[in-house]
Amino acid sequence: MKSEGWDEAFLRRIPCYRKHMNLALRTIRGWWYRRYPSLNKEWHRKRLAGYERRWGLEQEGFTKEGFFRIFQRRVLSHCRPGLFYEMVTGDGLVGSLGVWLERLEQGWKVEAWEHRPVPLASLRKNRQQTGINEGRLTIWSAEERKAGVVGITTRGSMEASGVCRAIRTDQIRPQWVGIWNPSRRPVWLKRLGKSGYRLELVYDRMELYVSVETRGQITEDGRRRAEVMG
Repeated sequence: MKSEGWDEAFLRRIPCYRKHMNLALRTIRGWWYRRYPSLNKEWHRKRLAGYERRWGLEQEGFTKEGFFRIFQRRVLSHCRPGLFYEMVTGDGLVGSLGVWLERLEQGWKVEAWEHRPVPLASLRKNRQQTGINEGRLTIWSAEERKAGVVGITTRGSMEASGVCRAIRTDQIRPQWVGIWNPSRRPVWLKRLGKSGYRLELVYDRMELYVSVETRGQITEDGRRRAEVMG
């Protein structure tokens, strides 16, 4: 009788075991995918899939709140608060990191750019704490170069090209850069990689890159945590 009861309990737990096994396998595949070279379109998309699974994004990052907790813990905690530029911001809510940075109240100052009339009107209504600029930031002025921007996100290819160009010519050196890449082409990976940035996360087609200096701090802190746990 005891054996039958144990068997029934074990059978009831099989779906739970299977779920954890599948998550573990997906995590392992994600680790492997991140090491794929971007030799062709298929391999590059698998590589991006690896970054979409990193740090428990599949389990915790299915909401914006969950993603931001991971981003805050894994990236922002290693960056000094400062100036953040958000380009092609839209209505200032959907897909925005700036609105979450402002809620932290930890010294982040957000400047937003939007050139489309309808989203611009919504942005002004939704983000009254934000410095709002009408137009596009594709060429960095001397004043903007001296501002010491810490983080940047852009949802426009023209702005992304301008950011990569400004970084390549040593006009700016943000600690992290986010580029929305719906086509999933490796163009930004290659451009920013040549300038000393590495891909850390992909969330909702937004590729988040961190400078090698900041990434070194992330790696060192992770090693220390592993030593403490070990």
